[in-house]
Amino acid sequence: MKKITIAISEELEKELEKERKDRKFESIPEVIRVILSDHFREK
Repeated sequence: MKKITIAISEELEKELEKERKDRKFESIPEVIRVILSDHFREK
């Protein structure tokens, strides 16, 4: 797995934190991986 660093706005961070709590994930990076995976699976 390759490690990538990104910059996000505070607004996006708050939304990702909310999503993390709703889905009971350990971290925001985990939420981002799942969201991206779901997105690419739908295409």
